[in-house]
Parts: sequence; C-alpha cells; structure tokens
Amino acid sequence: MYANTFHHEFALDDDIIICKNEHVLKGMAGMGDVLTKDVFDSYYKSMNLTAQLAGGRYRPFSVATYAIEQEFIGTLPDGLKPDSWDLNKNKIKDPSEDVNKDGLWTDRDFKVKGTTLRHVNNVLLYILGVGIIYLFLSRFFFKENKLLALLTSLLFLAHPLHSEVVANMKSRDEILSLMFIVLTLYFSFTYVEEKNRKNLILACVSYFIALLSKEYGATLLFIVPLGLYVYYKKLQLSDIMMLMVGLVVTFGIYYYLRSGVVLGISDSSVQDSELLNNPYLLATDSEAKATKLFINLKYFILLIFPYAMSSDYSYNVIPYRDFASIEAILSLILLIVSFGGLIYTIRKRSWLAFPIAFALAHLVLVNNMFFNIGATMGERLVYHTSLGTCMLMVFGVYYLFTKVLKMNGSLVAIVILPIVALYSFKTIARNPAWKNDFTLTLTDVKTYPNSIMLNGNGCNRLIEMSEYPKNAAVANKFLDSAANYGRKALKLHPGYVTTYMNMGMIKFKQGDVDSAANYWDNVIRLFPTHPNVPQIRQTLLGGYSNMANEAAKANKLNEALPLLLKAYNYTPNNPKLCFDIGNLYAMSQNISKAKEFWSNGLKYAPGDQQLQNALRSVGGM
Repeated sequence: MYANTFHHEFALDDDIIICKNEHVLKGMAGMGDVLTKDVFDSYYKSMNLTAQLAGGRYRPFSVATYAIEQEFIGTLPDGLKPDSWDLNKNKIKDPSEDVNKDGLWTDRDFKVKGTTLRHVNNVLLYILGVGIIYLFLSRFFFKENKLLALLTSLLFLAHPLHSEVVANMKSRDEILSLMFIVLTLYFSFTYVEEKNRKNLILACVSYFIALLSKEYGATLLFIVPLGLYVYYKKLQLSDIMMLMVGLVVTFGIYYYLRSGVVLGISDSSVQDSELLNNPYLLATDSEAKATKLFINLKYFILLIFPYAMSSDYSYNVIPYRDFASIEAILSLILLIVSFGGLIYTIRKRSWLAFPIAFALAHLVLVNNMFFNIGATMGERLVYHTSLGTCMLMVFGVYYLFTKVLKMNGSLVAIVILPIVALYSFKTIARNPAWKNDFTLTLTDVKTYPNSIMLNGNGCNRLIEMSEYPKNAAVANKFLDSAANYGRKALKLHPGYVTTYMNMGMIKFKQGDVDSAANYWDNVIRLFPTHPNVPQIRQTLLGGYSNMANEAAKANKLNEALPLLLKAYNYTPNNPKLCFDIGNLYAMSQNISKAKEFWSNGLKYAPGDQQLQNALRSVGGM
C-alpha cells in the first residue's frame, strides 16, 4: 500500500522539522541539541520568533532518527545554504545535482536528497508497529481467537487516515509513539504473568522511549492499570505495585527532562493572537465549546468512513458551530454514550473497557476540550485512537455474528476483509497527494476551498511553479492563479503575513512595484523582525531605482525623483541612493534638499568621495 511513497519528497512540517533543522543537518554531531532542544528550536531561531505553541514540543527520539539518517544522506555542519545543491563543490550546475528535476539548482535539491531513505524507513517502522500490535493482541486480549487479532491488525494497517502518518516523514513521531506504547503494554502484561524483572525493565524502557517520541505516552499511567484490571480478573494491587512505581518514576524522569527544555518558552500571547495557531480566536466562548464538541463527531465519522481527507483542518475548514446545531448535539450524545460505556465496562470488569479507554484517552489529548493543541484537528492526531476503534469495529462485527445471528464467528472475516480492501484502495489513492507540498496543497485546496492555510500555501506553491524553466511560457498564468489563492487567503485572514509576502512577490514579478510595496508594507507592519524584511527593502530599492533610471533616460526627471523617494522610504541608509536623490534635487535647483540628502548619505558612508565632492560643489563642506 505504501510502496508509492518511496520516492516522495517532503511536505508540510517535514521542511522545518527535518530538511532545514540545523540540528538534524549536523547528523550525529547535532545529537546533543536534538536531545536538549524543543523540536521547533531551529525554526524559531531562523524566523526570529519566540515559541508559538503552548507547552512546547519535546520529541527527541523521533528527531534523533532523522539525525542518524542524515549521516547516511550527507551532513551540513553549517546548515542549509543557497549553494547546498552543489554536492561536489565545483560551482557548476551538474545535471545530477538537480535532484528533484525541476530545472533549477536550489537548496530544495539538497532537501529532496535522501528522502527515499526516510520514506522507506517510515514504511518499515509502520510495518513493525503493526506487527507489534498483532503480537500484543494475539497474546492477550484476543488470545483465544487470533483471527480477531489478525483482522484488527489488518484493519489498522489499511486505514486511510494513516496515510498522513506514513507518507509524511515528520509524522514518524506518531508511529514510534504508538509502537512503544504497545510494547510497554506487552511487557507490562507479560510482567504480571511471569513476575520477571527483565519484563519490568523492558516495560519502563519502552515507556521512556514512547514519551520521548511524543507526549501521548502519558496516557499509559491510566491505561496500563485499567487494562490489567479488566484482563486479569484476580489481579491484586500487590501484583502491579512494582510495575506502577517503575512507570511513575520513568514518567518523573521524562517530565524533569522535558521541563528543562520547554517549560517557560512558549509565548501564549503570540499563540492566542494568531488565527492560524488559535483557530477559535474569532469564536464566542459558546461557539468555541460547541465547535470543539463537534470535532469529536467529525473524528468519529472519519475513523469509520474516511472521506474528504485533508492535510489541513485549520480555520475556516470547519465553520464554527453553536449548541443549537444538530452536529453539536450528536457529538454530545456520542461522548456521553462513550464515557458511559467506559464506566459500565469498567464496573463489569469487561475487557472492552480497554479499547474504549485507549480510544478516548488519546482523543481527549487532541480534541482541544482540555488541552489547547494549537490546531482544530488533524488526521495524524487520531492515529492512536484508531487502534481502539479498530478493535471495537472487529469485535462488534464478531459479536453480531456470534451473539445476535448465532452464526460461526469466523464469518467476521467476510465483513472485515472487504473493508480492509476498500481502506487499502483509498490509502493507495491518497498517498500520491503527499508526494510534496505542490501535490498536497493543490489536491486538498479543492476539497476544502475555504481553508486559509491551503489557499495561502496554494499561492506560494504556484509562485514556485512559475519559476520552473518548463513553465516559462505560461509563467504569468501560474502567477495569476497564485494571486487568486492569495487574495482568498487574505480575505479569510487579513493578518496572514506569509501571504502578504507572496502577493508582493507576485506583483513585483509582474512589474507592479507599487502594489508589491503595498503588500510588503503589511509584512513590515505585522512582522517587523521577519528575516525576509531586509530582502524586501532591498528588492523595493532595486525596483524603484530601475524605474527611476528608465525615467531619467527618457528625460522625465519629474517622474524619476518620486520613484527614488519611494525607495528612500525603505532604505534611507543607502549612500548611493542619497547621492542620486541629491543629484535630482540639484538638477531641479533645490540645493537645500540636495544638501540634506548628500549629508544624510555621509552619515552612513563618511568617506564617500562622490558625496563629499557633491557637497563641496554647493559649498556644503
């Protein structure tokens, strides 16, 4: 199912977590920073940002696997540079160095280099994780009916919602997290049966790695004792005392390490004020609660019937709901029934409490009802929840055949295997969208045309495609299409800095420097410390200067001066610009203004002979 991802490139957060992460690019030499830094540390520094996500993100184990892979791909000790494509350092654009075959030689070529290794490893780890799920289920909960363990594992394996987890390199943290969560469960159950210290140690080690992969592991402090309680009917507290002490101590060590890295670094005011990080920013308190409630129903539907899939569910993919909406009411009923079922099965000491608890515990972490995750929802976020869901789906069909229809339990395969086949076809069909940012954005924006993020990304992607040599003849068509996406993104979110930047680029490429300046003024206003602001200023200097030169050549000095003054608004510290403006004022006999600009130029270049001579010529020195 995932062989068609082997030659994928990178998409979404792959770029900032892996491809441009200075710690990862150092390979093993960067391991110290990988283990002691927030996952977004490199990105925040490159963008002159404070932390944007509440609580921080500490996932060193998954990031460490990227650093190890980088040793085989090739390291960049000084980070990604514009000439990183020049693999043999001969300063010649060799055909082999155009890795992604786009006709350009950019840092993107180095980013693409080695992604096949990473994608193959993702698939192998996914297969290993599913194998471990089968091992656990077949030995314990489905010990007496291994067919159910096999069908659950196959259903989980084929689930289309996992396409994001497997096809997106960054989502390896989900794969590793669940794998080691299930291993922790396996060794915990084995320890209770065998009372073997080795299994106790393996359970704690697995738990520690699960936590270092992603924060979901915290749920095991609840799920492990619950699972043991409902599975072993004669379980005594003394049977699990050492195990629980070990897990709690392990969590304490992890929390201590994590606290030293992420506590206190998140700027909640930044997060709360940015619509893309806080999707409920424009909602009333009632609307926010009702919409968060509705998200549970949407997750439930996607877990059973994965349709209209997307890489993005940010504002405004999911319009705000209120408590009068049928979706919010159905969601509330669903949660009441689910938690009621959990309480009922715990009281009955039924093993069904385990999959219900496993699904709900991991859902609660991501549904924003108790923890603000900085996003509305995401398919990768219910990767763990889907395991509990698959267990319940398979057993539900089995119960229907054996208890309701009084038929052979093996007939469950007649229902589940066709679902596995349908899921498989959907997964295979979904995977190509994840090839890179271009395919992903332009596929998903058709599914959810009101997404700010997808429209903004669509604008960016089409600008990049306009630069391909093969698209030279139709570059303007790509730019026009990009502008359509950009305008829609800004209509949905007037504070979208990245899109203002891209719209300015479109207008500049089309020769409309004034419109470009209007868009870029918003970038400077909204994000004055953005690393691209100096480049914006220099680009506008070049644009207005070129226009002024053309006007001067046509002897239209009255047009040239206003153009240079516009450039001066962006680069007042440019000595040559000050000299040119002074010359134009002198030519129009405005000597006082000429002196003003020549003197200003000398503030930044005291030894400039041209400026000194100009001032002397009018008695200014």
